[in-house]
Amino acid sequence: MITMTEAVSGTIEDLETTVGRIESKAEPLVAAEIDGRVTHIDAEIGDSVAMGDLLARIDPEDYRLSLQSTESDVARLNAMIEQQQRLVNRYLKLREDEFFAENTLDAASSELAVLKKQKAAAMTRMTQAKRNLVRADVTAPLAGKISERLVNEGDYVKRGNPLFRISTADYLRVVLPYPEALADRLKPGQLVRLESATASGTRVEVPVGEIRPTIGNFNHAVDIIIDLPNPGNWRAGGTINGELVMRKIDDAVLIPETSVVLRPAGHVVYVLNESLDSVEERLVETGVLSEDLLEIRSGLKPGERVAVDGAGFLTDGAVVSVQQR
Repeated sequence: MITMTEAVSGTIEDLETTVGRIESKAEPLVAAEIDGRVTHIDAEIGDSVAMGDLLARIDPEDYRLSLQSTESDVARLNAMIEQQQRLVNRYLKLREDEFFAENTLDAASSELAVLKKQKAAAMTRMTQAKRNLVRADVTAPLAGKISERLVNEGDYVKRGNPLFRISTADYLRVVLPYPEALADRLKPGQLVRLESATASGTRVEVPVGEIRPTIGNFNHAVDIIIDLPNPGNWRAGGTINGELVMRKIDDAVLIPETSVVLRPAGHVVYVLNESLDSVEERLVETGVLSEDLLEIRSGLKPGERVAVDGAGFLTDGAVVSVQQR
């Protein structure tokens, strides 16, 4: 007793599967932009923050005093410039009446130019002082979650010291490792299907964006890199199943994998005669397996009927009885 099926012609995909990892595409390290002592911590690990939210505060008093000092310098120079401008204007009037020495006017004009340059420098210092005062508030550069807090209240920090790390799940990077033997067959633009372990059932089809040119020292794998917006509740740090379409084969002869039996001579199928009461053993060349369908590259034609269930018990010329599946 056997069951049978007809070989069909169809399209099959040559797939390579792997398990990769999900990374956060944007994971900035928030650093101090001024020197000072941390007076307050406003964010903890796991907190969700929006762009611009306060994370910590550095003592602003020195920068407030610096701003007041530069504002005073600007005000003083404004007064001096105004007074010197009046003096220059008076000398210009006297020169028109030819009652004034030219070198005295030149000296006054030079002094006015020096004062204006001093004011420009003071304005620059004042702008910097304002920026430093604003930087005393450490804020989030983007929306995300605090994944690391690297500072405590009371710590003295210097410009550039890391304070927080923020992870965002809005935009992700998928890294898929493939054996180095496939390196020559991997190309940007190939279709890959992704499914996250944390969001089973959500499958995404995207093209390969980048292939890392170096081979890993430990796993001897070539990494495929794909950047994409988060399609749902995928999580950075999780694993992901990748199914890479190496090529599509059109007009392939397809039969169930269970129809193919391994014998000493090689892979064989058992083809039923027209009366469906006996079988012929036929050597075939197999190709790509996709789900439960196997490509037959030679030895079988579309429309020919082959044994499925019970094929492993058959021999060439065996008498059979076909049972409906």
